Amino acid sequence: MLLHKDGLIELRYEVANDVLLMNWPDLTGITLPEIDYSIRKIIDTLRHYDIKNLLIDSRQSKLSDLSQEEYQGVLITFVQQLKTTRLQRLARISTVDSRREDVVDDTAELALKKMGIDFVFRNFAEQQAAYSWLTEK
Repeated sequence: MLLHKDGLIELRYEVANDVLLMNWPDLTGITLPEIDYSIRKIIDTLRHYDIKNLLIDSRQSKLSDLSQEEYQGVLITFVQQLKTTRLQRLARISTVDSRREDVVDDTAELALKKMGIDFVFRNFAEQQAAYSWLTEK
């Protein structure tokens, strides 16, 4: 079921498995207020439908306009907002950009150690493996 679609994100909800699917947006040419708006839409959707599982596909996104520090700030804000939901599992399909993956790994480590996230986070290379992990009982 399509819950939201705009120029940055598309949110699809699979009710039977309680999974929200989204593509991490291409952030090229996007301002930080636009990114913040999209993060709020994701968080509002997770809260409104009380969704427990989130699948983020990052394979097609690009970040050429954001510095590493700005991107890490976006991720930290996203994680802080996710903590305000009842999310239990977050699966992320990784990119082939090793620089980006290093930032994601560093941010995930920070989130686990210092922010005390309440959900389980895992990176995957393939969508099917990520989806299977989210839906296993």
